[in-house]
Amino acid sequence: MEPFLLEKLIKDFIYFEEFGDGKSLNTIKSFKKDLGQLRDYLSKKENINNPKDIKEMALRGFLVELQKENIGKRSLNRKISSLRTFFKYLKNQGYIEKNPTILLTGPAFKADLPEILTKEEIDRIREVIDIEKTNGIRDRLIVELLYSSGIRTSELLSLGESLFDLEKRQLRVTGGKQPRIVFFSERTREYFKRYVESKKKKYRAKYTADILFVNGSGTRLSDRSLRRIIERYAKKAEIQKEISPHTFRHTFGVYMLTHGMGLMHLQELMGHVSVESTKIYEEFVNKPKILKGYNNY
Repeated sequence: MEPFLLEKLIKDFIYFEEFGDGKSLNTIKSFKKDLGQLRDYLSKKENINNPKDIKEMALRGFLVELQKENIGKRSLNRKISSLRTFFKYLKNQGYIEKNPTILLTGPAFKADLPEILTKEEIDRIREVIDIEKTNGIRDRLIVELLYSSGIRTSELLSLGESLFDLEKRQLRVTGGKQPRIVFFSERTREYFKRYVESKKKKYRAKYTADILFVNGSGTRLSDRSLRRIIERYAKKAEIQKEISPHTFRHTFGVYMLTHGMGLMHLQELMGHVSVESTKIYEEFVNKPKILKGYNNY
């Protein structure tokens, strides 16, 4: 038995998820924490270092140990999700024959309401972006587009310029689960024009209309870089909430429902396969007190 085999495979898995599959920084941090706890438990409590020796009962013992520490239901479910992803990777790579997480289940719980931004917070983010530079214009366009269209991060990063109809203010989304037409604001149109013009001047021969959002090298902006951009502006704007690009999508959903849009229409715009995913925003409509402090929302 190789004493550090499990630890090595965890490192290989995390490397694969970060650089091969392009998972977000927060997801990678969760994997490191969750699988590190699993490694320590198996080594100290079960004397297991080889993944082939890990059975379902050992994993259930790990979950029981976590529950003794009064871990929350959401955190426990996240750890189970990390285990499933890790052992699926091990099986796909041929390190194990049977996935021991198949029958693992987590506790049921009511999903927390998503974090959303107020109009005042969005304005503060707008104000701290330096739009005198190409990257600043790019970042302002990102904020305006996420806020006014409600598209996913993956959809935003896959965009090309030809998908935009500036006259009708329509965008053809093709990079997600549900190809669809969404709409964007006048501000988005304004910054789209400014960004494309500035990008052409900056990148010259490297410029391509096939990729809308590019990094400093003129290649496609990554999910990780986008998250860092949003986190940086949130910190600069002194936003106390923990926000990500997806926060703008939630904000869009709540804004539309609280301003009279029908649930089914919103489902179509957001590209939700099931209306159940859209219904979470109804809480903000059914319980107006949740929006207390969201003046002029």
